[in-house]
Amino acid sequence: MSSSDTDHLGICNIYAQDSWHMESFIIGNKEGLLELKNAIDEALNNKIGEAELFPSDFEGYTTYVALVEDEEKFAKLCMPYTNEQGVGKEEYSIHPIDVIKELKK
Repeated sequence: MSSSDTDHLGICNIYAQDSWHMESFIIGNKEGLLELKNAIDEALNNKIGEAELFPSDFEGYTTYVALVEDEEKFAKLCMPYTNEQGVGKEEYSIHPIDVIKELKK
């Protein structure tokens, strides 16, 4: 794809933490970062927001943003680290998709 073909796409790569205290990164073009910002604003107003984004390989994906103010629910969320064995395997863990499904009801 040429640059002119992709100028209108919201390109955004979201890199999760490998483990505790590691950095995470969000890197995107202006359209992608604005799409993500709009999803955050939507979640702040309506508890849930969605952004249709494209990573740098142009394979589109949906990013969900959720406002959760329940501290007990936060304590039960599985950890977001990508390099941890067993993360989210605890019986009581709540997966992020469960939060999204609940908010979309």
